[in-house]
This record gives sequence, structure tokens and C-alpha cells, in this order.
Amino acid sequence: MTKKILVFDGVNDHAVKELGEAGYQVVSNPQASDKDFSGDPDVVGFLLMTYPITGAIMDRYPNLKVIARHGVGYDNVDLEAAKERGIVVTNTPGANAIAVAETAVTLMLMAGRLFDTDKRGITDAKAKAYGAAHPGMQVSGKVVGILGFGHIGRTVAELLTGFGVKILAYARHDKDVPNGRMASLDEIFEQSDFVVSTLPATPQTTKMIGETAFKKMKQTAVLVNVGRGPVVDEAALIIALKAGEIAAAGLDVVEKEPISPDNELLSLENTYVLPHIAGGSREAKQEIAETAAQNILDVLAGKGSKDQVN
Repeated sequence: MTKKILVFDGVNDHAVKELGEAGYQVVSNPQASDKDFSGDPDVVGFLLMTYPITGAIMDRYPNLKVIARHGVGYDNVDLEAAKERGIVVTNTPGANAIAVAETAVTLMLMAGRLFDTDKRGITDAKAKAYGAAHPGMQVSGKVVGILGFGHIGRTVAELLTGFGVKILAYARHDKDVPNGRMASLDEIFEQSDFVVSTLPATPQTTKMIGETAFKKMKQTAVLVNVGRGPVVDEAALIIALKAGEIAAAGLDVVEKEPISPDNELLSLENTYVLPHIAGGSREAKQEIAETAAQNILDVLAGKGSKDQVN
């Protein structure tokens, strides 16, 4: 049996080379539909993007030993089903932290100052009028609440050091917070000028930022989300943005992805939306792919992986 690793089209060449040099045949497809996971007894590992992997799909691959997520989030993999089948699931924590943190700071600046609205105002009278009536807010000297203080959250705080901000951090466990302190959700919602979410989507975090949170936030506050879309109640966010309960939002993620062209967020003057590309820098793509490939090799070699999540 020639052992195979199923990867997604466009994965960084360094990962393909790493797996090939280890003696595995690399098979690539779009990973965009069930037909891309039609089954193969020779496949022992997935290098997976975002397609949902259920127990039924796992059963099509009787010799599957490892599913390595290309990225931090793993909510698209049924962890319990994988555990029942003896399949190790890994992710790549920290591999794209700098890229995502840089995007968070960019969104703070873009949404805070409404730069995109001003740009569109060059040719769009409605945008020009909105920009004239709503002067943007600087980042320097402000209070920044960071939800989730892992690799990405800490890197956001580090990047903001030069802006002279005060950091309020929320996490499951107390951590050292440069230029700030740990805080409760209420403190962050009530005191922050910028609320930055780096949180994953879990039963505990889903819709954590909703109607109640928006009513606690300053009317001048800016919400930034570079974690997962479901953490924010999108319907409540749209209402808050239209009603002026908060000033603006900068989003790399939304509830349903890819974002629909008719999603109302795209038509709001005080919202800046990216198509989930925060971790997509050249450097991050290479590091994530290499880390995911190494996780596959470690598991298949019987070494286990420090990045196992199930």
C-alpha cells in the first residue's frame, strides 16, 4: 500500500515537499464538497482546510490516522467521532499569530478612522456625507479590550505597545498583561474604546458579543473580530451599527462564510469587512503548512503531537 496524504489545492509547496520526502504520496483536491472526500483506503492523513469532516466521512477512510487542521480553529472537525475512531486531530496554534494580530491592528485603524468610507467618498456622495458627519477615532491612548489572550491576543497587545494604550484582557485563566490587566467581560464592554475578539467558536463563546454587550459598550466604541464569526451575534451587530449604539466594526470573519454579496454588513458605511484572510500572509501560510505537515509526520511516526486537540 502506498500511503497517501490528502491535502487541499494550493497548500504551500514546502508542506508538499516535506510530506513527499518522508515517503508519502500527496493527493490534492479542492476540499470543497463531499466528492472531494469520496474515500480511499490508502489515505492515512488529511491536511485540512475548512470543509466539515464528520464521522461518516472518516469512515470512508479506514486507515485514516490523523487530521491536521491548516490553522487554529478546528470546529469543522467532529472531535468526538475522531476520538472514537482513534484518529488524532491537530491544529497549528501560534503559526499565524503575527499575521492575524497585524490584521487586528489594521482593522482597528481602518474601522476606527473610517478610512474605507472616506476612500469611497471620493466618488460616492453618500459615503462622503457619512465621513464628514462622523470623524474617526485614533487608536493612540485608548482602552483596548482583548477577548482571548492566547498567541494572537498577546501579539495584538505587543503590537499596540507603541500606541500607548491600556489593555484589558479576558481569558479563561489569569495571565500577565503588558500595559494592562485581566478584566471581566462587563469591564471590557463598558470601558473599552476598541473591543478586539480573537476567540474561537465554542458553545461558551457563540453569540457572546450580542445585544446585551452592545448596549453596554460606548457609542464611540469599535468592534474588531479576527477570531470566529459566530462569537458575534450578527443580527444584533447590524442593529447596533445602524442605531449608533457603537461607532464602527472591522471584521475578518462573519457568521456564515464565505460572506454573501448581499450580507447587509457590506452596505453599512461604518463597517469594514475582509473575507477571512487575516492569517493569509506569505509567511504565515508557509509556517502553518509546515507545522501541519510536521504534525502529520509526528503522529504517523508514533510520536504524537503537541498540537493534538482531541
